[in-house]
Amino acid sequence: MEERWRRLRERIAVQDRSGVRDLVEAAFAEPRLRVLSPGMSVCWFRFSRRAAPPVRFDGLPLVRALGDDRYEVRSSDGRLSEATGVAEAISLVVAALPADPSDAAP
Repeated sequence: MEERWRRLRERIAVQDRSGVRDLVEAAFAEPRLRVLSPGMSVCWFRFSRRAAPPVRFDGLPLVRALGDDRYEVRSSDGRLSEATGVAEAISLVVAALPADPSDAAP
């Protein structure tokens, strides 16, 4: 997990896209998210329980920057929530996590 976080943070530092850097850094600062493996898929910032293939992003929330300090969070059941500010977005992501998000996926 540490290596994936390091690579993502390095890549985002060079090519920040509309608030994604702040989102990645805030997620990294959150212990419940830092135990997960991060990834970017088009515009969604995703989390996986696995760092090695097969990396699976199912069952965990996703978040994306909308611009103007607005973010959208998608929970595992497909519900969308909008947040103002990166702190609120990360709070919504953490609230949408299962009880033990680091448990191996089935």
